[in-house]
Formats: sequence, structure tokens, C-alpha cells
Amino acid sequence: MLRAGRFRHRLLDDEFLKNQSLLAHQCLQSYIELWRQGLLTDVEMAAAYIFVFSFLRRPKDFLGGPHNQEFSAPANNHNSVSSTQIVEVLRKNLPPPLRHAKSLTRLESPRAFVDHFCSLSWRSIPLSVARSLASWQSGRYPLILLTSVPSPEEVLEMQAQGQRCISMLIEEEQLSTFVNEGRDVLGFIVHDLIHADHFFAHPEKAQAQVHFCQKLRIVITLPEIQKMFLQDPTFTGEFHYLMSDMNSVPLHLLKTLKAILLGYFKRRAHLPMLSSLSASSEYEFMRLFEAVLAPWNLSREALFAAQRLNTPLYKGPQDDELLHLALSLNFHDERFLL
Repeated sequence: MLRAGRFRHRLLDDEFLKNQSLLAHQCLQSYIELWRQGLLTDVEMAAAYIFVFSFLRRPKDFLGGPHNQEFSAPANNHNSVSSTQIVEVLRKNLPPPLRHAKSLTRLESPRAFVDHFCSLSWRSIPLSVARSLASWQSGRYPLILLTSVPSPEEVLEMQAQGQRCISMLIEEEQLSTFVNEGRDVLGFIVHDLIHADHFFAHPEKAQAQVHFCQKLRIVITLPEIQKMFLQDPTFTGEFHYLMSDMNSVPLHLLKTLKAILLGYFKRRAHLPMLSSLSASSEYEFMRLFEAVLAPWNLSREALFAAQRLNTPLYKGPQDDELLHLALSLNFHDERFLL
């Protein structure tokens, strides 16, 4: 019985980027052509993409053992491309020393490729990737496959509509370098699939975050927030992370949002984070926070609880319950049901 696997931002080392990225690009072309012709679905293409890089980085042992009872693979789909067909496409593009690698035979199967992919563990690829692929195939996870990296605003818009994106970068120069934050292209698509699972694994929590994103979409249009984006790169980075790369319950998201806003005021005043704002800055901060909270239309009691967030005055479980209920209203907006 194998571990689910741990994710590292960087999955392709310098030697791979220098010596194997061109081969990876060449191997991907046949799959991309089939995908663009409609002969591979988006989820099959994403799984094939991971397969190519996983094999080339560890041609002798890219696969682990079968999954344990923690994960259930999707039912076989007879309309899907088989795992053997996917393997044969790769073989035709490999140099002779790799073409007959014994490790490839383990992936050969008449089963649908995504089904078989998800039934096995993959070296350095967490179990949540298989869950996302399986749920994407079954229609449970509404994922969109892109060949670009969307802006935080674009990600927020998709999340506000109950969707997540999966970025699969395919240009030759992209494959030989880092995308951002030290991630290579394999790490990037794996990261997106992990976050998709975090976002959608529990439908009620997913709808709660969709609701939060709908409100945050209004918040970012506030003139004060737009001005802060222009003035403070740290604030911009933290806010973008909240918008597009953070999965949590609404109460924790709201706590984070308030901390990000407060951080801006502390930096502007050149104060340590544990220092208090001046009376005038504190008043300005609270006025802004009230404006930020306006889209939630909180009751007077919930507004006071939100104002106590992250302060010694916060009433613990009492305020937690009050805000949880307030932030949980209207989750089941029919336009965004998952």
C-alpha cells in the first residue's frame, strides 16, 4: 500500500529542463493534434500531458502501485481512448532506447486511459490529482483546460461562476523554464489539479467559496482597493493569492482579507505588524473595511463580529458561529449550483 504522494512545486530539475524539454515538446505534439481534432477530450489531454513528463523524468519507475481503498476510480467509458492507445502514441515519438521501456507496459491496458491512469499511483504526483481527473471525467468538477496562465482576475471570475481552470502550457520555451514561483510546467498543472480537488471535493464548501468569490468580485472594483493595488506590490500579491489561489471556508477567507487590508495600512505607516495604528489610520481602516463588507449585507451583529475579527475583542465560538451563519447565506444561488 503506497502513500498518496507529496507535492513539490518543482518536479523537473535543471538537467531535465536543459536536456529533455525538447523531447517532451516533440512527444506532446501528437497528443495536441489529436486533442485539437476532438479525438482526445480535455481530461484525456491533461492526463496524457502528465504521462509524458512523468515518464521522461523517471522512465524506469514513473508508476507506483495501485491505489488503496481511499480512492475509487471512475467507471470504464467505452467511448474513451484506451490506455494502450495513449502508450502507443508516445512510443512512436520516443528515441529507440526509451521506446521499449519495461515501465510502459504497466500502463498498457484496454481500459479507458483516464480510468487506468487514476487506478495507479504516480511518482511525486499526489492522489488529489487522480481525484480531480476522475471527477473531471465524470462531470463532478467543472474544470476548464487552458494553454495559458490566466490573470488572478480571470481566475476569480471563473470561481465566481463555479469553475476552476487547469493550465497546460505547451510552447517549447515554456517547457524549458519556470512558469512562476519556481514551478515548472508539470508542477504547474499538478498544482492546478490539486487546487481543483481542494475547491470541489466537498460541494457545500465549494458553494460557500463560490459565494465568497462573487462578493470579492465586487470588492476589487472599489476605487480604494484599485488605488492600493497601484501603491503596494505586497498588498497586490497577497490579494491576488486570496482571489485565485486560496481554498478555505468563508470565515477564514474573511479573516485573511482583513489581515491583508490591515497589512497595507501598517506598511504605509512603516509600522511593525504587532504595532497599533494611529487613531486617524485606525478610523480610515475601519471605514474601508466596512465598505469591503458591504456586498455581504451583514446584520448589525454580524458586522460588529467582523470588526472584532483578528483582535483581542473577538468572542471566539460565539462570533465564529455568528459570522459562519452570516457568510453562509444564499449559497444555493441557482445560477451557480455545482
